Amino acid sequence: MKSGVPFDIAFSLPLIDRRAFTVALGEMDGGRYDWDRLGWEA
Repeated sequence: MKSGVPFDIAFSLPLIDRRAFTVALGEMDGGRYDWDRLGWEA
């Protein structure tokens, strides 16, 4: 799984934790999350 997170671990987390990891890892990959809009910047 991307960023070293095993698939079974990633999908066993509660939804809020999965979302937090998605934002954190996405920003580490160079993405930018818009917290006002609650979505990724284009």
